[in-house]
Amino acid sequence: MLKPFSRYLTAVEEHLPSEHRPLLRNGIYLAILDWYTDGTEPIEAAARIRHAVTG
Repeated sequence: MLKPFSRYLTAVEEHLPSEHRPLLRNGIYLAILDWYTDGTEPIEAAARIRHAVTG
């Protein structure tokens, strides 16, 4: 069973550098929601964000 989306966002945020955290509530919110519904683990979501931002 999936945990609430707000808890998922918090878990993803815990694995990101502080400068990347504002992205969660702004530009990539829909992508994160998609990963959540697909069952992507928070640590994997954070890794995708880090990779996209840092190249």
